Amino acid sequence: MTNETIISISTAALKAALICASTDQHRPYINGVYIDPKGYVVSTDGHRLFCAAIDVSDLPAFEGWTIPSDVVKRAVTGNKFVTTTVTPTQCGDISYTPVVAPYPAWRCVLPQAELSGEVAQFNPEYVADMGKIGKLLGGKNSLSAHIHHNGESPAGVTFPAHSTAFAVLMPIRSTHSAPDTAWSDAIATAAA
Repeated sequence: MTNETIISISTAALKAALICASTDQHRPYINGVYIDPKGYVVSTDGHRLFCAAIDVSDLPAFEGWTIPSDVVKRAVTGNKFVTTTVTPTQCGDISYTPVVAPYPAWRCVLPQAELSGEVAQFNPEYVADMGKIGKLLGGKNSLSAHIHHNGESPAGVTFPAHSTAFAVLMPIRSTHSAPDTAWSDAIATAAA
């Protein structure tokens, strides 16, 4: 990792990455935004993952690094620029020390085979966050994020307005197999 590694990253992608970054201070290795040397900006909290492609084609090989979340947040808050310049020690105008810990093997949670299409249950707050990410990335309509169901395996999420970004949602297990029939009483009373 050298200070000569200068990358211009979409400010919207950095803001989106913050949504999926961990806030657990006991896990500093995921409490930030990872700059992957293969050309991705990545964040995860273990339940969801965000990834967007970044252009590193003109750069010499470099080691990835993690920018602490609080640094990214300060750099993008109020930032009206389309892109933010990032180096291993600078994010926008904010100097920082990168997280000194290996980033998890994030590619391991990506859906590996054809998605099953089997519907799963998800934390509703995380689903709402996918909508927020989609809007940050330019989504203007009600379908700013699309969940590609995959049963009890990780589900892929795509953002129609941003073809080089995606997310992964981990489903939650539910023992609730039959729908409640609370609405059936309302239907029955309406028919009477």
